[in-house]
Amino acid sequence: MSLFYLGKTLMAGLLNTPVDRKFGKQYNNKSVLSEDTKKGQPMKLEKLIKELKIIEIKNNHPDCNIEKIIYNSKEAIGNSLFVAIVGYVTDGHKYIDNAISQGACAVVHQNELEAYQLEVIYLKVPDSRHALGILGSCFYDKPSESMVVTGITGTNGKTSLTYMLKHIFEKQGEKCGLIGTIQNLIGDQVVDNRGRTTPESLEVQEIIKEMKDSGCTHLFMEVSSHGLALDRVNGVDFDYGIFTNLTQDHLDYHKTFENYFEAKAKLFYQVKKANIINGDDQWGRKLCGILKEKTAVPVITYGLGSDNDYRAKDLIFGAKGTEFTLITSATEEKLFLNIPGEFMVYNAMAAIIAALEEGVPMSVIKEALATMPGVEGRMEILNVDAPFDVIIDYAHSPDSLEKLLQSVRKIFKGRIVLVFGCNGDRDKEKRPIMGRIAGEFADMVVVTSDNPASENPIDIINAVVAGVREKTDQYATVEVRHEGIYYGATLCRPGDVLVLAGKGHEKQEIMKNETLYYNEWDTAREAVARLKLKA
Repeated sequence: MSLFYLGKTLMAGLLNTPVDRKFGKQYNNKSVLSEDTKKGQPMKLEKLIKELKIIEIKNNHPDCNIEKIIYNSKEAIGNSLFVAIVGYVTDGHKYIDNAISQGACAVVHQNELEAYQLEVIYLKVPDSRHALGILGSCFYDKPSESMVVTGITGTNGKTSLTYMLKHIFEKQGEKCGLIGTIQNLIGDQVVDNRGRTTPESLEVQEIIKEMKDSGCTHLFMEVSSHGLALDRVNGVDFDYGIFTNLTQDHLDYHKTFENYFEAKAKLFYQVKKANIINGDDQWGRKLCGILKEKTAVPVITYGLGSDNDYRAKDLIFGAKGTEFTLITSATEEKLFLNIPGEFMVYNAMAAIIAALEEGVPMSVIKEALATMPGVEGRMEILNVDAPFDVIIDYAHSPDSLEKLLQSVRKIFKGRIVLVFGCNGDRDKEKRPIMGRIAGEFADMVVVTSDNPASENPIDIINAVVAGVREKTDQYATVEVRHEGIYYGATLCRPGDVLVLAGKGHEKQEIMKNETLYYNEWDTAREAVARLKLKA
């Protein structure tokens, strides 16, 4: 029997904090995209569809002017082109008549239709989702061709890497755009990402057009496996592709590792200048072999292994950052990265390569990495008045959790008290795997809820605990996350570190019938405050 096992799971109401509360880090995700941008400039239909593979056209009017492209029939206006895409929940072909009734004059579809209206142009294509990105790029005058675009994909590290690159190039004096998990940015302006790491292809083109018009010279973009599988980056002109790693995640969607890998690999066939690959990762090495056979684009590898083109050695870890030496075929450079963790050194190497390839001086790169601000919810050490440290990290896959805990062990001397859970309606196979990792690398484990969605939170917790038990009996279960964090804080002795994994930047808790506001920083601070009141 665990010394720390709670016989009855603690039951308490989930912290339902008002959204307008200003305690902790908040971002205003209000879109800066104007309606003018969304409408674009009127374009002749025959010019717009030049790059499409078209099976059939009905009622063709070459002089038709398109003023807006849409895939949601509710957004239709006069002279709009409606693209009927097949989605998870519904099929856009069901809404063709709705779009027409609101003014759509042309329709792109892939399925056979029961009826056709004489005044409407119908374009049948093999895959309407694939066509959407190509249409969007053409409609917005191929905006990505006017910028240096770097796409980053992999299971972990994408977010941190985009922010590193943006910081480096801004030190060089460039105006940069960013598309990613936390938010989209045009310089310092926030653009709503609609909750997606990689938005739908039409929104991607709209955002890039706004970036171009705002004077951005560089774009750093997280490219998710879902986004690649669903053709959301079709029509994006990538100069560089970066592969961070591939570990278990999203198998609820991709089903197999091979499918997951093939989705990621799609990015690198679109790249023009160089592909930058983690050579220490087994899937990265496989990707290198494929790319060298299938493309003429240079492949540059990075890692700790001696066979990489760029490698790091002599890593010295600290709570305020990591010192390391970067070795290339020609030089050795000593650098300091202002974010702790070995996995952050991998991100830094990829960023350094991309910057050097674009002619950024090493002196600028070194200054940028040394002054790099922390990334929200990524190995973030919280400033709290407590005798123990608190770390918030988004780690939500087996590999990211293991790397997080290994890094914490190298940096801190005290015990690790870990609070984490697994998402509902996601890859169920990783739950006991993450439990085993938690039990092996943490001294105390508190398994709690994390976006249970439609599933029973207790079922998810039990699946995680099954793995924890294989490694340790030092665990507890607390269903409600804010109570789980408080309980974890009560276990901490002076010098220990409380690691809160899984939520990171997220500002919500997804339940079966509702989505509640949630803030990990507030919750951690409130846990410390409760401890003080109790003392």
